[in-house]
Amino acid sequence: MFWTIMLRRAFTLIELLVVIAIIAILAAILFPVFAQAKDAAKKTQSISNLKNLGTATQIYLADTDDVYPLAHVLGDPVGGYHWNRFIPVPAQQVPVTDPAWRVAGVQSFWYNSIQPYVKNLQIMTCPSGSELRTTGAYFGSAGQPAGLAPITYTINGLLNEYSGTAMESPSTVPVYWHGHGRRSIYGAGYASPWLVCNNNAGGCRYQGTRAGCSAATNGATAGYTTNTSRRGIGVFANGTVMSFADTSTKFRRIGVGPRNVAQRTDARTDPFARYVDNFAAGRYWDSQSCYPYLFRPDINVQNIIEVPTYFDGGVDAPGL
Repeated sequence: MFWTIMLRRAFTLIELLVVIAIIAILAAILFPVFAQAKDAAKKTQSISNLKNLGTATQIYLADTDDVYPLAHVLGDPVGGYHWNRFIPVPAQQVPVTDPAWRVAGVQSFWYNSIQPYVKNLQIMTCPSGSELRTTGAYFGSAGQPAGLAPITYTINGLLNEYSGTAMESPSTVPVYWHGHGRRSIYGAGYASPWLVCNNNAGGCRYQGTRAGCSAATNGATAGYTTNTSRRGIGVFANGTVMSFADTSTKFRRIGVGPRNVAQRTDARTDPFARYVDNFAAGRYWDSQSCYPYLFRPDINVQNIIEVPTYFDGGVDAPGL
Protein backbone atom coordinates (compact mmCIF):
# COMPACT_ATOMS: atom_id res chain seq x y z
CA MET A 1 0.00 0.00 0.00
CA PHE A 2 1.31 3.26 -0.98
CA TRP A 3 0.49 6.37 0.91
CA THR A 4 0.35 9.48 -1.09
CA ILE A 5 1.37 12.43 0.95
CA MET A 6 -0.03 15.70 -0.39
CA LEU A 7 1.74 18.75 0.78
CA ARG A 8 -0.26 21.97 1.18
CA ARG A 9 1.40 25.25 0.52
CA ALA A 10 0.88 27.72 3.41
CA PHE A 11 -0.37 31.27 2.87
CA THR A 12 2.36 33.75 2.31
CA LEU A 13 2.56 36.90 4.38
CA ILE A 14 1.46 38.98 1.40
CA GLU A 15 -1.64 36.82 0.90
CA LEU A 16 -2.57 37.13 4.59
CA LEU A 17 -2.18 40.88 4.44
CA VAL A 18 -4.41 41.04 1.36
CA VAL A 19 -7.12 39.00 3.11
CA ILE A 20 -6.93 41.22 6.19
CA ALA A 21 -7.12 44.32 4.00
CA ILE A 22 -10.22 42.98 2.22
CA ILE A 23 -11.90 42.22 5.55
CA ALA A 24 -11.06 45.72 6.80
CA ILE A 25 -12.51 47.29 3.65
CA LEU A 26 -15.71 45.28 3.96
CA ALA A 27 -16.01 46.21 7.63
CA ALA A 28 -15.50 49.88 6.82
CA ILE A 29 -18.29 49.63 4.27
CA LEU A 30 -20.72 47.65 6.43
CA PHE A 31 -20.27 49.25 9.87
CA PRO A 32 -21.75 52.62 8.81
CA VAL A 33 -24.66 50.74 7.23
CA PHE A 34 -25.29 48.87 10.48
CA ALA A 35 -25.01 52.12 12.44
CA GLN A 36 -27.52 53.82 10.15
CA ALA A 37 -29.91 50.89 10.48
CA LYS A 38 -29.62 51.02 14.27
CA ASP A 39 -30.20 54.78 14.25
CA ALA A 40 -33.23 54.34 11.97
CA ALA A 41 -34.69 51.75 14.36
CA LYS A 42 -34.26 54.11 17.31
CA LYS A 43 -35.85 56.94 15.34
CA THR A 44 -38.83 54.73 14.51
CA GLN A 45 -39.21 53.86 18.20
CA SER A 46 -39.04 57.52 19.16
CA ILE A 47 -41.67 58.43 16.56
CA SER A 48 -43.90 55.70 18.00
CA ASN A 49 -43.35 56.96 21.56
CA LEU A 50 -44.20 60.55 20.67
CA LYS A 51 -47.18 59.49 18.54
CA ASN A 52 -48.58 57.57 21.51
CA LEU A 53 -47.99 60.54 23.82
CA GLY A 54 -49.84 62.79 21.38
CA THR A 55 -52.75 60.35 21.12
CA ALA A 56 -52.95 59.99 24.91
CA THR A 57 -53.01 63.77 25.24
CA GLN A 58 -55.95 63.98 22.80
CA ILE A 59 -57.87 61.51 24.97
CA TYR A 60 -56.95 63.62 28.01
CA LEU A 61 -58.28 66.73 26.22
CA ALA A 62 -61.58 64.99 25.58
CA ASP A 63 -61.94 64.57 29.35
CA THR A 64 -60.88 68.12 30.25
CA ASP A 65 -62.99 70.29 27.95
CA ASP A 66 -60.13 70.53 25.46
CA VAL A 67 -57.73 72.21 27.89
CA TYR A 68 -54.09 71.12 27.82
CA PRO A 69 -52.45 69.75 30.99
CA LEU A 70 -50.15 71.81 33.17
CA ALA A 71 -46.61 72.35 31.97
CA HIS A 72 -46.17 74.80 34.86
CA VAL A 73 -47.35 74.12 38.36
CA LEU A 74 -47.80 76.43 41.32
CA GLY A 75 -44.67 76.63 43.40
CA ASP A 76 -44.21 77.66 46.99
CA PRO A 77 -46.96 80.27 47.67
CA VAL A 78 -44.57 82.09 49.97
CA GLY A 79 -41.79 82.19 47.39
CA GLY A 80 -44.18 83.44 44.73
CA TYR A 81 -43.13 81.56 41.59
CA HIS A 82 -44.33 78.88 39.21
CA TRP A 83 -42.48 75.60 38.94
CA ASN A 84 -41.84 74.61 35.33
CA ARG A 85 -38.83 72.27 35.19
CA PHE A 86 -37.52 69.17 36.98
CA ILE A 87 -40.93 68.13 38.29
CA PRO A 88 -40.88 64.64 39.89
CA VAL A 89 -42.24 61.85 37.68
CA PRO A 90 -44.06 59.76 38.74
CA ALA A 91 -45.94 61.80 41.31
CA GLN A 92 -45.59 59.07 43.94
CA GLN A 93 -42.03 60.27 44.56
CA VAL A 94 -43.44 63.10 46.65
CA PRO A 95 -45.02 61.79 49.87
CA VAL A 96 -48.43 63.04 50.91
CA THR A 97 -46.80 64.38 54.07
CA ASP A 98 -45.06 67.07 52.00
CA PRO A 99 -46.64 70.56 51.75
CA ALA A 100 -49.99 70.50 50.00
CA TRP A 101 -48.81 72.87 47.26
CA ARG A 102 -45.99 70.49 46.34
CA VAL A 103 -48.18 67.38 46.29
CA ALA A 104 -50.93 69.03 44.24
CA GLY A 105 -48.47 70.63 41.85
CA VAL A 106 -46.61 67.42 41.10
CA GLN A 107 -49.84 65.45 40.62
CA SER A 108 -51.12 68.02 38.11
CA PHE A 109 -47.92 68.18 36.05
CA TRP A 110 -48.50 66.97 32.49
CA TYR A 111 -46.32 63.81 32.65
CA ASN A 112 -48.30 62.69 35.66
CA SER A 113 -51.67 63.91 34.38
CA ILE A 114 -51.56 61.79 31.25
CA GLN A 115 -50.20 58.64 32.93
CA PRO A 116 -53.70 57.13 33.33
CA TYR A 117 -53.96 57.33 29.53
CA VAL A 118 -50.49 55.91 28.89
CA LYS A 119 -49.80 53.56 31.83
CA ASN A 120 -46.16 53.35 30.83
CA LEU A 121 -43.29 55.52 32.03
CA GLN A 122 -40.85 53.99 29.55
CA ILE A 123 -42.75 55.58 26.67
CA MET A 124 -41.20 58.89 27.76
CA THR A 125 -37.66 57.62 27.21
CA CYS A 126 -35.97 58.05 23.84
CA PRO A 127 -33.76 55.06 22.91
CA SER A 128 -31.03 57.53 21.87
CA GLY A 129 -31.24 59.48 25.11
CA SER A 130 -28.19 60.09 27.24
CA GLU A 131 -29.17 59.60 30.86
CA LEU A 132 -28.45 62.30 33.41
CA ARG A 133 -29.21 61.90 37.08
CA THR A 134 -30.55 65.01 38.77
CA THR A 135 -29.90 66.00 42.36
CA GLY A 136 -32.20 65.21 45.25
CA ALA A 137 -32.95 68.91 45.70
CA TYR A 138 -35.73 68.67 43.12
CA PHE A 139 -37.59 65.96 44.98
CA GLY A 140 -38.46 67.47 48.33
CA SER A 141 -38.27 65.29 51.43
CA ALA A 142 -38.61 62.17 49.28
CA GLY A 143 -35.06 62.46 47.95
CA GLN A 144 -34.42 60.73 44.64
CA PRO A 145 -35.41 57.04 44.57
CA ALA A 146 -33.37 54.59 42.53
CA GLY A 147 -34.61 52.90 39.36
CA LEU A 148 -36.60 55.81 37.95
CA ALA A 149 -37.29 56.05 34.23
CA PRO A 150 -35.14 58.62 32.42
CA ILE A 151 -37.46 61.23 30.86
CA THR A 152 -36.30 62.49 27.46
CA TYR A 153 -39.20 64.30 25.84
CA THR A 154 -40.30 67.80 26.78
CA ILE A 155 -43.64 69.54 26.39
CA ASN A 156 -44.29 72.88 24.72
CA GLY A 157 -44.88 74.96 27.86
CA LEU A 158 -46.72 77.67 25.88
CA LEU A 159 -49.65 75.23 25.89
CA ASN A 160 -49.96 75.34 29.67
CA GLU A 161 -53.74 75.36 30.32
CA TYR A 162 -54.26 76.44 26.70
CA SER A 163 -57.53 75.64 24.93
CA GLY A 164 -57.13 73.27 22.02
CA THR A 165 -60.07 74.88 20.24
CA ALA A 166 -58.24 78.22 20.23
CA MET A 167 -55.29 76.78 18.34
CA GLU A 168 -54.80 78.31 14.90
CA SER A 169 -53.03 75.41 13.19
CA PRO A 170 -52.82 72.12 15.15
CA SER A 171 -50.71 70.50 12.43
CA THR A 172 -47.88 73.03 12.86
CA VAL A 173 -47.76 73.52 16.65
CA PRO A 174 -45.31 71.16 18.40
CA VAL A 175 -46.57 69.61 21.63
CA TYR A 176 -43.80 67.13 22.44
CA TRP A 177 -40.20 67.08 21.20
CA HIS A 178 -36.56 66.55 22.14
CA GLY A 179 -36.46 69.90 23.89
CA HIS A 180 -33.04 69.30 25.39
CA GLY A 181 -31.59 67.10 22.69
CA ARG A 182 -30.25 63.74 23.78
CA ARG A 183 -30.47 64.49 27.49
CA SER A 184 -32.71 62.26 29.59
CA ILE A 185 -33.39 63.13 33.23
CA TYR A 186 -34.02 60.46 35.82
CA GLY A 187 -37.48 60.83 37.31
CA ALA A 188 -38.05 64.46 36.37
CA GLY A 189 -40.16 66.20 33.73
CA TYR A 190 -39.32 69.37 31.88
CA ALA A 191 -41.09 72.03 29.84
CA SER A 192 -39.23 73.55 26.89
CA PRO A 193 -40.08 76.21 25.99
CA TRP A 194 -41.48 77.42 29.29
CA LEU A 195 -43.51 80.48 30.20
CA VAL A 196 -41.92 82.99 32.55
CA CYS A 197 -44.25 83.30 35.54
CA ASN A 198 -42.61 85.00 38.50
CA ASN A 199 -45.55 85.56 40.81
CA ASN A 200 -48.68 83.83 42.03
CA ALA A 201 -51.01 86.69 41.15
CA GLY A 202 -53.18 84.93 38.57
CA GLY A 203 -52.46 81.94 36.38
CA CYS A 204 -49.56 81.15 34.12
CA ARG A 205 -50.92 81.36 30.57
CA TYR A 206 -49.69 82.33 27.14
CA GLN A 207 -50.51 85.98 26.42
CA GLY A 208 -49.69 86.23 22.71
CA THR A 209 -47.00 88.28 20.98
CA ARG A 210 -47.19 91.99 21.70
CA ALA A 211 -44.94 95.02 21.87
CA GLY A 212 -43.48 95.67 25.29
CA CYS A 213 -43.96 92.13 26.60
CA SER A 214 -42.44 91.90 30.06
CA ALA A 215 -41.64 89.24 32.62
CA ALA A 216 -43.62 91.36 35.09
CA THR A 217 -46.76 89.80 33.59
CA ASN A 218 -47.17 86.04 34.01
CA GLY A 219 -46.94 84.27 30.67
CA ALA A 220 -45.96 87.33 28.63
CA THR A 221 -42.49 85.98 27.86
CA ALA A 222 -40.80 82.59 27.68
CA GLY A 223 -37.48 80.78 27.61
CA TYR A 224 -36.17 77.49 26.28
CA THR A 225 -33.14 75.26 26.28
CA THR A 226 -30.24 75.31 23.84
CA ASN A 227 -27.26 73.03 24.44
CA THR A 228 -27.97 71.89 28.00
CA SER A 229 -25.30 69.44 29.19
CA ARG A 230 -23.86 69.50 25.65
CA ARG A 231 -25.36 66.13 24.77
CA GLY A 232 -26.29 67.18 21.25
CA ILE A 233 -29.42 68.59 19.62
CA GLY A 234 -29.35 66.42 16.49
CA VAL A 235 -30.71 63.22 18.02
CA PHE A 236 -31.09 61.15 14.84
CA ALA A 237 -28.89 61.74 11.81
CA ASN A 238 -28.79 65.48 12.34
CA GLY A 239 -32.48 65.69 13.06
CA THR A 240 -35.12 65.51 15.76
CA VAL A 241 -38.68 64.24 16.19
CA MET A 242 -41.71 66.40 16.97
CA SER A 243 -45.29 65.47 17.84
CA PHE A 244 -47.85 68.10 16.84
CA ALA A 245 -51.21 69.12 18.23
CA ASP A 246 -53.09 67.07 15.62
CA THR A 247 -51.10 63.99 16.84
CA SER A 248 -49.04 63.84 13.63
CA THR A 249 -45.44 62.99 14.46
CA LYS A 250 -42.55 63.78 12.14
CA PHE A 251 -38.81 63.57 11.87
CA ARG A 252 -37.34 66.97 11.09
CA ARG A 253 -33.84 67.56 9.85
CA ILE A 254 -32.24 70.53 11.57
CA GLY A 255 -29.17 72.60 10.87
CA VAL A 256 -26.57 70.85 13.00
CA GLY A 257 -23.08 70.53 11.57
CA PRO A 258 -19.93 72.64 11.27
CA ARG A 259 -20.95 74.08 7.89
CA ASN A 260 -23.90 75.84 9.48
CA VAL A 261 -21.99 77.92 12.01
CA ALA A 262 -22.63 81.14 10.08
CA GLN A 263 -25.68 79.98 8.12
CA ARG A 264 -29.16 80.64 9.48
CA THR A 265 -31.77 77.88 9.41
CA ASP A 266 -35.45 78.00 8.42
CA ALA A 267 -37.38 79.38 11.40
CA ARG A 268 -40.58 77.63 10.27
CA THR A 269 -39.13 74.18 10.90
CA ASP A 270 -36.06 74.62 13.10
CA PRO A 271 -36.31 76.11 16.60
CA PHE A 272 -32.65 77.12 16.60
CA ALA A 273 -31.12 79.81 14.43
CA ARG A 274 -27.64 78.37 14.06
CA TYR A 275 -25.40 75.63 15.38
CA VAL A 276 -21.84 74.92 16.34
CA ASP A 277 -21.31 71.32 15.33
CA ASN A 278 -24.13 69.40 17.08
CA PHE A 279 -24.95 72.09 19.63
CA ALA A 280 -27.43 74.93 19.25
CA ALA A 281 -25.78 78.34 19.36
CA GLY A 282 -28.83 80.54 18.91
CA ARG A 283 -32.62 80.52 19.25
CA TYR A 284 -35.38 82.01 17.14
CA TRP A 285 -37.86 84.40 18.78
CA ASP A 286 -40.89 86.19 17.40
CA SER A 287 -40.57 89.73 16.06
CA GLN A 288 -41.11 91.21 19.55
CA SER A 289 -38.71 88.76 21.27
CA CYS A 290 -41.53 87.49 23.50
CA TYR A 291 -41.80 83.79 22.57
CA PRO A 292 -39.94 81.09 20.66
CA TYR A 293 -40.93 81.56 17.04
CA LEU A 294 -42.01 78.01 16.22
CA PHE A 295 -44.04 77.11 19.31
CA ARG A 296 -46.76 79.78 19.47
CA PRO A 297 -50.22 78.16 19.52
CA ASP A 298 -52.14 81.12 18.04
CA ILE A 299 -50.44 81.23 14.62
CA ASN A 300 -49.57 79.08 11.62
CA VAL A 301 -45.85 79.56 11.11
CA GLN A 302 -46.08 78.06 7.62
CA ASN A 303 -48.29 80.88 6.34
CA ILE A 304 -47.13 84.02 8.12
CA ILE A 305 -44.44 86.30 6.73
CA GLU A 306 -42.66 87.60 9.78
CA VAL A 307 -39.02 88.43 10.40
CA PRO A 308 -38.06 86.66 13.61
CA THR A 309 -35.32 87.76 15.94
CA TYR A 310 -32.60 85.43 17.06
CA PHE A 311 -30.56 84.98 20.21
CA ASP A 312 -28.31 88.02 20.03
CA GLY A 313 -31.04 90.54 19.23
CA GLY A 314 -30.19 90.72 15.54
CA VAL A 315 -32.76 90.24 12.80
CA ASP A 316 -32.70 87.37 10.37
CA ALA A 317 -34.97 86.24 7.56
CA PRO A 318 -37.17 83.21 8.36
CA GLY A 319 -36.09 81.34 5.24
CA LEU A 320 -39.20 82.11 3.19
